[in-house]
Amino acid sequence: MTIGESLTGVGLTWLIVVAIPALLIGLISLAGFFGRWWWVLDLAASFRPQFAVVLLAGGAALLVRSWPRLGWVILTLGIVNLAYVAPLFWGRQDIPAASPTIRVVSFNVQGQNEQYEQVIEFLAEVDADVIFLHEANRLWEGAFSEALAGGRLPYLQHRSRPDHLIFSTLTLTRASPWEVVSHGWAEQEARAMEVAVGLGGTEVTMLGIHPLAPTNSRRAALRDAQFEFVADWVGKARGPTVVVGDFNATPWSHVFRPLTGSGLRNSQRGFGLSPSFPVDGSFLTRVPIDHLLHSSHLAVSARWLGPDLGSDHFPLVVDLALVSS
Repeated sequence: MTIGESLTGVGLTWLIVVAIPALLIGLISLAGFFGRWWWVLDLAASFRPQFAVVLLAGGAALLVRSWPRLGWVILTLGIVNLAYVAPLFWGRQDIPAASPTIRVVSFNVQGQNEQYEQVIEFLAEVDADVIFLHEANRLWEGAFSEALAGGRLPYLQHRSRPDHLIFSTLTLTRASPWEVVSHGWAEQEARAMEVAVGLGGTEVTMLGIHPLAPTNSRRAALRDAQFEFVADWVGKARGPTVVVGDFNATPWSHVFRPLTGSGLRNSQRGFGLSPSFPVDGSFLTRVPIDHLLHSSHLAVSARWLGPDLGSDHFPLVVDLALVSS
């Protein structure tokens, strides 16, 4: 097909409907690699799975329509995005049969959510060992205090919220923790809760985090500073280590790389995308921002998202096995 033929009739329609939008999407996906310098570009990196599907389909369609050069350009951009997404679908670890295990739940309950009973029933059914509940305000604290006092949940409650703040992360542990440390929950603090628990006689240190959502340049800068604290904490950690929470960042964000680069493993590996936010979103908008990362001492035996419990997040449930101390 010549250029003149391709830009007339049906060819012009394909150019407007497929080629130009696909090229723009491809350029946006490339811009996402520069999110360190502009927070908006980091948000663009959140949609690499969507970019991959659209670009691969668009590139294939252009090749079929005999637009080989542009088709291969779009297809290549799709493969680049796919290369960052595909590793999440393989790499499950082998776990020795006798390995002790621990179940961890992380759930942003959303402060204004009032489905206290549904959440309590879910947690009673899941029967986790350690639970991190983000955006837990006084009402949530009261609901869990009542459930614990009534014997409905067999946990100890650890509040990290100082009285002057509206909410923070509420932590529940089945057994008495070896140590509990709140690293502060004001905007310019770490927004992290450190809990050390026992697993098969070995200390496992967990950091429950909830960095700010990067909704503007100021909040994005604060979120990045909070991740700098996390990266520094991971660098000093010894032994089995876990970082878990509502990261307000996808695995393709620049803030993720220092954590995985330090030796932590993304628990998504082998379990797919698990897009956790927003609950009412579709394929086009839902992204994975609730995570659990772990050191090489641990391996993931199971990982899944819970049901819609009134929040804009799905709960994350991860079973970890101790494979070395």
